[in-house]
Amino acid sequence: TRSTVLVTSTTNPNAVLVKTNDGTLHKISDVTKLIALSPRDRQGVPDVLDLPNVSEASLLHALRIRYKRDDIYTSTGPILISINPYKSM
Repeated sequence: TRSTVLVTSTTNPNAVLVKTNDGTLHKISDVTKLIALSPRDRQGVPDVLDLPNVSEASLLHALRIRYKRDDIYTSTGPILISINPYKSM
């Protein structure tokens, strides 16, 4: 999903308000920490070590995308992450 920067702060030039496609608003206190997503980031790859930029944000985004697709298992190299393992498939 893509995001849109709505408002930049007049008191803090590094702070912005970002709205995602689902309508959620996020206050970002340091815009320099934002990283653009690559097309692979947007897909939710099966092994997060294959992400071009591995960070906490990209990991959480990949897990969120895969969970919404009912892909509850995600690899991180030899480690398997399971989100809601009790969900019937």
